[in-house]
Amino acid sequence: MGNKMATTKVVNQAKSSSGALWPWTSRAALLTVPVVLVVLLFIYGFAKAALGWPDSRYEGWVLLGVVSLSLLSVFLLVVQVLAASGARIEVPGGIKISFDSASAQAASSTRSTTLSENLGTPESEPVPQSSVTSILRSLRRAQSSDITVVDLGNGQKWWESRLFILIAGAARRTRPQAIAFIGDRNGAPGVFLGWAAPSDLLEQILASNDSLRIAHHAAAAMTARWQIGEPVKPSPGAFPQVLLPWNNQPFFLPPSNESPDPDFAFELFLQQNVDVPDLSSLRRHVHVQRLRDLFEPVLVTDHADKQAGVGDWANLLTSSPRRFFALTSAGRFQALVLRDALVSALVARLVAEASTDEQNDKSTGG
Repeated sequence: MGNKMATTKVVNQAKSSSGALWPWTSRAALLTVPVVLVVLLFIYGFAKAALGWPDSRYEGWVLLGVVSLSLLSVFLLVVQVLAASGARIEVPGGIKISFDSASAQAASSTRSTTLSENLGTPESEPVPQSSVTSILRSLRRAQSSDITVVDLGNGQKWWESRLFILIAGAARRTRPQAIAFIGDRNGAPGVFLGWAAPSDLLEQILASNDSLRIAHHAAAAMTARWQIGEPVKPSPGAFPQVLLPWNNQPFFLPPSNESPDPDFAFELFLQQNVDVPDLSSLRRHVHVQRLRDLFEPVLVTDHADKQAGVGDWANLLTSSPRRFFALTSAGRFQALVLRDALVSALVARLVAEASTDEQNDKSTGG
């Protein structure tokens, strides 16, 4: 081991192994708590009566130590279970827990998709009506996911108008539930920049630009007109249309080289409203600083590294009731994980351990 920090991975072996932090069963760990607590309180009471110790100034600290010692068996059991699930124990220097396994399990339960390059429109091209096809394709991918990851790259991939369409569409639907942003920073790709709920992002971007707010209201009004119209079965090759009830006139979705999807009527009308010469300035690229200018008040930037210690995870999980937590590895984004999925993954490890202990008890006649 020498002078270097030694790393020992605890594997899920027999509980009697000398390398186990808690070599007995989970039931024994739980039963130890009240026994140790009673014994320590008895010693405390005897020392107080016979020796006058501890002084009243230190009673609180002593009692805190008594409770902490009584819970030591449970703490060791939890550490051991997490270690068996992929945690690492490093000595000297104390214990460092890595939640690699549990966080990976939680991340796998969250559906995510990554979008880049102007919702599929190459940055070097103008914005023709044919781009509707790639927009719809990307929006369908986003709608089928819990999380949408927007890769800003080097700040030359996304137009502000395209990001606006994605955010506005997401805010009208149940999915995606969150949008995370990544990009290049200090020469490193995929660095986590922050995440937020689509509705919060929409509120910020509408407040930043009167033209976008007008385009958004107009798209909502046109979508309402489309929804109250009477559907007309289109002839082959024709665009979807409805008949307006007040004048019986046909009303069409915006044209494209491919028949548009009525399920995305709002996004199509919105794209039609923002892709006009008067709003050509919205084709400016969104880089890291522009992202902050637009969304900093609502952007959640805190995160936990997959190798984070137990204290870091405890602080993150208890810092707020937010629904998602960002996982990174050396600063690079790994996943946005549902709180429930993360907690469930950790609890599952404990449940599996308790089940193993019960089976071992039965097999040994304990």
